[in-house]
Amino acid sequence: MAVIRVLHTADNHVDPKLTFLGPKSLERRRDFMDAFRRVVEYAVERKPHLFLVSGDLFDSVNPRNPPRTQVIRAFRRLHSEGVRVFLIAGNHDMPRSVEEGMSPLHEVEASGYAKFFSSVSKPEVEHVTIDGVDVAVVGLSFNPEVPPDENPLRFLGAKLPVEGDINIAMLHYNLAGVKAPAAWRAPMIAREDVPDGYIYVALGHVHSRTVIDLGSVIFAYPGSTERRSFNEEEDPVKGFLWAELPLGGKPKVEFIEVPTRPMRTVRVELSPAVEDPIGHVLQRVPAADPQLLLRLSVRGKLPLAKLGRYSRATLLKHLERFFFYVVIDDSELRCEVQPAGSPSIEAKSPIEAFRDELEERLKSSQSLEEREALMLALKIGVQKLEEAGGW
Repeated sequence: MAVIRVLHTADNHVDPKLTFLGPKSLERRRDFMDAFRRVVEYAVERKPHLFLVSGDLFDSVNPRNPPRTQVIRAFRRLHSEGVRVFLIAGNHDMPRSVEEGMSPLHEVEASGYAKFFSSVSKPEVEHVTIDGVDVAVVGLSFNPEVPPDENPLRFLGAKLPVEGDINIAMLHYNLAGVKAPAAWRAPMIAREDVPDGYIYVALGHVHSRTVIDLGSVIFAYPGSTERRSFNEEEDPVKGFLWAELPLGGKPKVEFIEVPTRPMRTVRVELSPAVEDPIGHVLQRVPAADPQLLLRLSVRGKLPLAKLGRYSRATLLKHLERFFFYVVIDDSELRCEVQPAGSPSIEAKSPIEAFRDELEERLKSSQSLEEREALMLALKIGVQKLEEAGGW
């Protein structure tokens, strides 16, 4: 019995910007490329017939030239091993307008080492003969013009064709019945959109691994190969899928883990009774880990006198040598003012007060020039307040 070997990956997000990481942004970018390389190394070792990337190979439509070159070299290596590579674009690497130009995946396809299904309105088909079996790979790239609450296939009037002995679909959308955070809101397909005759639906967009085995067909998200944000910190592992698709038999899917950088959020509450805000926060920080990307969420209410003892800059100075990088979110730390003989009242944070004032002025602005000046002042002002340790 012929068995088609498939490596399925998605949401690699190669070359993310990550400017919030400051001097560590380049090193963090390398994490994403390293994760993708591990997927390729596994493919070189196991030699699948098909290597499928179900969208968001790149994090944007304009990745830097070095990552583009490294991806093309990786696919050249797979091509030299006889591995066929198929790509679709996701919501990150598919342009949303003519001004954004073309997808970087066109350049990858132009190298001759991969097939890019670039259509966003009609599924494309590529036939591959493997051990005498006609395998039809069907791909449809993400369409940014489909409203997020629509079913993309029905909205476009598109149907997945059934043309091969074995049929595989590649899509970058949500799937009805699969939970996804609000950050991954997108058009949603339904299981009944996939006709009989398909054995594997290679999905992308949802960053958590999900495999739905319906017996004759499998719907699968491999998940992302690196944690792109703290939304993914609770995912215990990241990786990709290895599928074996027999002609006339039951498909099998195996998850292959890829080592990733850990991410963790620690929440610290500061009450009015806390005398030493800095010490209180430091006592609740986890053990030193030079690989950990740590986010501290500091919240609560402090009297003005005690709030003066708190400093984001001081916290960062204490912690930066113990972790890969530390992000501090103290946007919910408030000043509690207690005038003599008056009930407690809550004051706005400096950044909140500044933002509210500028937004009020924007509402009453009379000209485009004035509005643009106020928007620039708001942007720069918030940035300077944050740099000064404002909350």
